[in-house]
Amino acid sequence: MKTSIIFNLNFKNIISCYRIKSYRNKESIIYKKRFIFAFLFLINVLTAFGQEKPRLGIIPFTGGQYGDGETIATLFSFLPEILREFTVVPRTSAVNTIIAEQNFQMAGYTDSDKIARIGQLLNADFVVSGHIRRLGDRNLIISTIINVETFEQKAGDYRTYRSIEEVRNLLPEISQKLIIASRRDTSSLPRLAIAPFSVANVGVNIQDAETLAQILAVEISNAGSYAVLPRTTTMQDALRELEYQQQGYTAEEGAKALGRAINADFVLSAEARSLGVINMFTAQILHVEDGSLLVGDARDYRIVDDGITLMAELALLLTDRERAIARISARNRELSRSAMFGDSAKLWSLGVSVGTSFTDPWLIGTIRGTIAPFRYSFFEIGFDLGFITEEEASYYSIYPFANYAFFLPFSNGGGCYAGVGGGYMHSEYSIGTFVHSIRMFAANFTIGFNIRNFIDISYTMRTNFDTASNKIAVGFSYRFKE
Repeated sequence: MKTSIIFNLNFKNIISCYRIKSYRNKESIIYKKRFIFAFLFLINVLTAFGQEKPRLGIIPFTGGQYGDGETIATLFSFLPEILREFTVVPRTSAVNTIIAEQNFQMAGYTDSDKIARIGQLLNADFVVSGHIRRLGDRNLIISTIINVETFEQKAGDYRTYRSIEEVRNLLPEISQKLIIASRRDTSSLPRLAIAPFSVANVGVNIQDAETLAQILAVEISNAGSYAVLPRTTTMQDALRELEYQQQGYTAEEGAKALGRAINADFVLSAEARSLGVINMFTAQILHVEDGSLLVGDARDYRIVDDGITLMAELALLLTDRERAIARISARNRELSRSAMFGDSAKLWSLGVSVGTSFTDPWLIGTIRGTIAPFRYSFFEIGFDLGFITEEEASYYSIYPFANYAFFLPFSNGGGCYAGVGGGYMHSEYSIGTFVHSIRMFAANFTIGFNIRNFIDISYTMRTNFDTASNKIAVGFSYRFKE
């Protein structure tokens, strides 16, 4: 018995010691894990602090009203997204002097040579620049980021705005696009040089065409198929040396000359032509090696607003034709729908209403639709179902009708209309086994109001030119819109 007790006590001690040891081992493992985690975290922090952020120069945007370019550059400099990614070169008096000494004009198109040279003088890795263009009552802002070392246009963006106050809300999204592009490795991509833009004949607005050329270059750089080398002074010098236009060099010879001048694989050549009231913008990508055509296409535009939309399509046609065809088909469907339903002077609708003629029938339900192939008018097709009579009999009537009406739209939706038409009335009175039917053609004269494309109020007079009846109805309509 005593031995058993001692054995039990010893066994309990062993178990207790084992538990303490296990606990200490677990505690030791936890401490080790915490130490390793803290060590790795410290390494990451030190590595992050040890990595020097690329330096970014932000130069005034050209064009626009006085001071707008400076304001946009300043707003860019203060963006948290930019400050997290780059070390921004501060705008000091010395920096302003460097920009002024480079004859950086506040109007027109600036080439990447000059922008990159400013970046080198600022000891920057990248330079953000842009151009502002007035379009009617709006402004167009084009932004680009250029690699100072390679002169490559990494990416770009373009937006419209009405006042400078709106730009502040646009810049974060623009900056994020430029930041992502700056991280992209394009060293393995074929190099595409953007040749000087040309105007083939008179009648083309040169400033509009130049703006479209800038947007085309932005879209191609964003596509990620080429390392884009935008128009530079080096290209201009190569053309002058060759006396390109005067000596009648072909596009193939010019492509090869430009490619050799800046070590490019391909050259993008763009041109604007006038075709009566339509302008045609053509672009082609040529092989530098033999000057042969890789791909080319054209887009027609009337005003620069149309051209801006078409440049995205043209860039896709040059870089990803399959996607371009799908996009063009989708846009054509949208344009077709817009032409049909997007015009406020065209009323396409379906509706139902309830009314009365203040005699037989006392209750009239109507289902109707309008078709508007022409502006300010529409065809109306529908039918009335009538119930309830003053007589001690059961009653119903069916009246299919068609009208043609003139339509005047309201500025806040809907409009008023007036039209004429006709229909065929079929009604029956039943008293026991006696049934009396009435069948006749009648003419319609209708006026009405559609309020905010939702509520419809109408008055109709019907007559077979012997008798006449009236109908007042109120209902709801669904208007097909873009």
